[in-house]
This record gives sequence, structure tokens and C-alpha cells, in this order.
Amino acid sequence: MDNFSDSGGLGAMLTTETTYDDMSKGKIDPSKWKILSFPMGNGETWTWEEPKARIEPRMGGLALTVDPFTRKHDTVHMFDDPKQLYGSTRTFPVLADRTTVFEVEMGCETYRSNAADLQDAFAGFILMDFSTGMIFDFVSTGQKIGAIYERLLIPGVTDENTAFTYLVEAPFSGVQTGPGQMHNYSVRIEAAKRRTEWLVDGKMFFKAEGVPVEPREITIGFGLFTLKPVDHEKGSVSIHGQGATGIWKNFRYRPE
Repeated sequence: MDNFSDSGGLGAMLTTETTYDDMSKGKIDPSKWKILSFPMGNGETWTWEEPKARIEPRMGGLALTVDPFTRKHDTVHMFDDPKQLYGSTRTFPVLADRTTVFEVEMGCETYRSNAADLQDAFAGFILMDFSTGMIFDFVSTGQKIGAIYERLLIPGVTDENTAFTYLVEAPFSGVQTGPGQMHNYSVRIEAAKRRTEWLVDGKMFFKAEGVPVEPREITIGFGLFTLKPVDHEKGSVSIHGQGATGIWKNFRYRPE
């Protein structure tokens, strides 16, 4: 994926709550977001973009609809998973001496999918540190909510022994959702303590202790995804006519 840089002393800005993008215009601001892509290693680049994606204002934020999903890759699940993926055009520093909080309001509705299966189709709030490979996500199908705790397999950064992916459900968290219902999703990163917490509407959803590295800088992302392992014989099995709409507003970050 593209490397983004902290272009303006954001560490100094992290003294009070800051809104990166409230999404109130209901459209993509190209100064803040771009479609992400990744080199495929053969001189080509894979771009996470659906040809018929639809963007419109909804519920005071931005709605992204892809119906049906068509983007897939038959051998590499990292290419196969995101259908349409946006990333921030700058990175945000993770403070060494305090907790750094990232949050958004997000909702989701899926079509012709198994909404009880988090891997089938979902909207995501994505926090990516490409310098360490660490990923801290919230996902929702509009019926189920999950957290993704991951370290990407990035040559020169991680290997098969240090990369991992966990998709976490929390059935006893007390959090319930419905199609299109908006929730506040918050991820609290304590770099020095190697701890990260995922909260929904202020309720603890998941906590990771012993994060293997200290996150340094976060690229914020959002989009629509599947999370089906690639079949060695069939190739991609991620799309079967399903689609989804994700809604996002009020991307914020702050120290605690």
C-alpha cells in the first residue's frame, strides 16, 4: 500500500480531540482520502476499487455501496479481501507517553449475504501501521460486529512466524446492532504498554495485551470487504452475488 507521511506536526496537534473528516458533505475529499493499492511483485499494482461503487450522502455522513461485489484475486487473500478500500492521505502519530484514540461512527447493511457470518460481507473501520505491519480494525455486517487484530505479512517487516490474523467476536459484550444502525467505534492504543482496546458505544469489546511491537503511525482507512480464505483449488470464494453499504462519519483522534 502507499506510504503516507505525517505532513505537518500532527504530534503537536494531538493535544485535544481533532476531527480528521466529519464526512458531512457525503463525498470523498481527495485531500484526505485515496483508493489504496499495493505492488504485486511482478511490476503490476493491485488496486482495491470496484468499478460500479456508489457514493452518496446518508445520515449526515458518507455511504459507500457496492452491489454486487465483483473484485477478487484467486491466489492472494490480501488482494482478495478488500473490495473498495480508502486510506487517509496522511499518517497519525501514536503517542509514546499517552493513549492515542481513534474513532468513527459507522453502520452497515448487506444484501444477499449471510449477515451472521462476519467474513461474508462487511463495512470496516481500519487502522493500519505499515511500518510495523500492525492492524487494528472494527467490522460490521449490520447484524454482527467484530474486531480484527492482525499483523500483516510484509516482506522486510514480518515473516510467516510473526504475521497473524485474529477475527474476534464478543457475544457477551452487550453490544447489539441492526442493518444501517450507527455506532461509535473507538480504538485506544497504548504503545508503551503494548496494549490496545476496542470499544463500541463506550463498552469494552476486545482487549489485546502484549502487542508484539509498539505501533508508530496510523493510516486510517474505511471500506467494504470480505474475509474468506482463498481456496487452493477453486481460487477466490469471496463473492457469490452479495453486496453491502457502509456508512461513516466523524473520523476523530485524540490523546488520553
